[in-house]
Amino acid sequence: MLYHPWGWFWAILAVVLLAWAGSRWCRLWRLPFVDAAERFAFGLALSTGALSYLVLAGGLFGRLQAGVLWSLFAVILLAGAVAWWRTRAVGEEGQPFAWRSWLPVAVVALLLLPMVVSPPAATDWDGLSYHLAAPAIWLREGRIGYIPFMHQSNFPFVMEMQYLWALGIGAGAGGAKVFHWATLLLTVGAVFAFARRAGFSGSWAAVSLISVPVVLWEATVAYADLATTAYTLLCLLAAWNAAGEEDVSTRRRWLALAGCTGGLALGTKMTALGSVGLLAVLMAWEAVRRRPVRLAEIAGCVGIALLVGAPWYIKTYVYTGNPVYPYFYEIFGGRNWTAEHARIYREAQLAFGLGREPYQLLMSPFNLTFFWSRFFDPLPFVGSVGFVYLAGLIPLFFARRLPDAARWWILFSLVSLLLWFVLMQQVRYLMTIFPLVSLWCGWLAVQAERKWTARAMQIAIVLQALWCAIGISPLWNRSLLVWSDGAPAYLERALPGVWQACDWINRNTPREAGVILYDETRGFYLQRRYLWGNPGHHTLIDYDSFTDGDMLVRALHRMGYQVVLQNLAFAPPGSESEHWRRLLIDAIARGALVERFRTGSVVVLEIHPRPVAIANR
Repeated sequence: MLYHPWGWFWAILAVVLLAWAGSRWCRLWRLPFVDAAERFAFGLALSTGALSYLVLAGGLFGRLQAGVLWSLFAVILLAGAVAWWRTRAVGEEGQPFAWRSWLPVAVVALLLLPMVVSPPAATDWDGLSYHLAAPAIWLREGRIGYIPFMHQSNFPFVMEMQYLWALGIGAGAGGAKVFHWATLLLTVGAVFAFARRAGFSGSWAAVSLISVPVVLWEATVAYADLATTAYTLLCLLAAWNAAGEEDVSTRRRWLALAGCTGGLALGTKMTALGSVGLLAVLMAWEAVRRRPVRLAEIAGCVGIALLVGAPWYIKTYVYTGNPVYPYFYEIFGGRNWTAEHARIYREAQLAFGLGREPYQLLMSPFNLTFFWSRFFDPLPFVGSVGFVYLAGLIPLFFARRLPDAARWWILFSLVSLLLWFVLMQQVRYLMTIFPLVSLWCGWLAVQAERKWTARAMQIAIVLQALWCAIGISPLWNRSLLVWSDGAPAYLERALPGVWQACDWINRNTPREAGVILYDETRGFYLQRRYLWGNPGHHTLIDYDSFTDGDMLVRALHRMGYQVVLQNLAFAPPGSESEHWRRLLIDAIARGALVERFRTGSVVVLEIHPRPVAIANR
């Protein structure tokens, strides 16, 4: 699970086979795809999505074994073979595949591979905390169940099921990340298709997208934002194709495809609920404009999306009593959560950005360009959106004749920006509009009648690509250490303190030992049962009921925990006054917590409860 030298190769092979199977399925739809790239994008989205739902079903039935996971993969390939047999006499549709247009994307994708296949480290915080950690826990337990301390495990997990499959077959964490890397290819394929539908080459649009630092970085980590972006864009593309289709049967097949990809978007993030609702509004607007699409067909499309996305929300409701847990606690409530937790959670979300005054909304493009660190977790460079998007917005105010599809690009982006501004100003949550803005920039770059605007946009895109390559090169160089030094040595540098502490626990404690994590959530590398200890994650530990460190330690020991791992680097200044921290300090002073290992700011303590008679002296 840590690192397998060739595990990533098998993951890439799996993605290729899934793309083949999915493209065969798409031919069964008898849809007029503009080219092979469009069919590839929809096909890979459907096949990887199908794999996610099969893994979910197998996990809920307690069948998370390697043999079962391989069998689920075989089912998809068999379905692809059947589709190939049924369509083997059907010729290729659409325009020729533009290989030259894809060349820059292919080069960038291959150059990213060293970062993709390296073990997740400090730049992959959420991956180590829950995107990879929850699947790892379920694999150890052999089934998908309720994880009481990790509220994120109740999010929609289409992407995480693909991570689970890769981990379960032995492809390792690097192999798991290959699946998120593949969603970048999905997104680019949709960008090329949307551009061709709008009547221009998508080369400049694709380059402008892959030169955005936060997009490029996302493709190398085990997150889910890029998957949400890919599925949302495909949903929008299919709906746009349907809106201009005169043939009723073809239009309805496009809408069914839009519903499926919209449902997959709902299965990656709850924020996609807003995107699917906005899509319904856009299609209704087209119906009012006397386009062929009908309101009943729109309702059917949205219904399919909700049906495909529903299993995740039903699962969350069954486990927690709240279908969108932990959000809207004041309406739905939720297991293992409180109003105080909800308040703290919302305050953490509101901490991103530069405020929610109306003028800040107008300043958002400028702020995202020059003050990007306020909209992203504190990681160097990779949270930036670059400067091309801001440059591309300037000609918008002077544009007279726009491509027909630009109405959707602009309206979807503006309303999504408004929703993002109100909810959570984290730049990753705005990623769904990046391909649309890239399409706008790409269109500007090929306008022959606007020679100077086109030339300026091309220069801006090239400069950003070079700037992005230089900025991300330190991370790329560090990833090469895996090949020369090995995974453990790499992690000692890339995840200092945490990796050494986890490795020490794995080598020096019984397999049944439980671990409490304080001021740290990245438990992926622990091969032990563990629990996040900080208040705010759950209600399993009632710190207010304890009066001294002995009481706390005895309670933790009764819960089956023998080890504490604490990362003092993330203890806020002056936090020693917090009651639960005073309990830990008191337990150390009394000898109920005994230090066994320390490296840097990370310390490992053994839980050593003292007899009640001695503790009361």
